[in-house]
Amino acid sequence: MVRFEKEMLIIEIGTHTPAEDWLNLYNGICDVVRNVDSDTICNDSFCHLIDFVNCLAPDWEDAKKMQK
Repeated sequence: MVRFEKEMLIIEIGTHTPAEDWLNLYNGICDVVRNVDSDTICNDSFCHLIDFVNCLAPDWEDAKKMQK
C-alpha cells in the first residue's frame, strides 16, 4: 500500500521477514539496473528509479544502529 503525506510517500509491504524481504527486493532492483544498457534505457524513468533505490538504503547512522 502507498500512502501520501505532506512531504513524503510511504510504501508499506506486509511481510513476516522484513529484513530478508527488503534485501531481496533491493538486490532484485539492483540486478535490473545492472542490466540496463543504451538500447533499453529511458533516462527520465531511470533517474526516478535510481532516486527510489537510493531512498531504500539506510543512511550510515541508521545502518550502524541496525547492526547487532
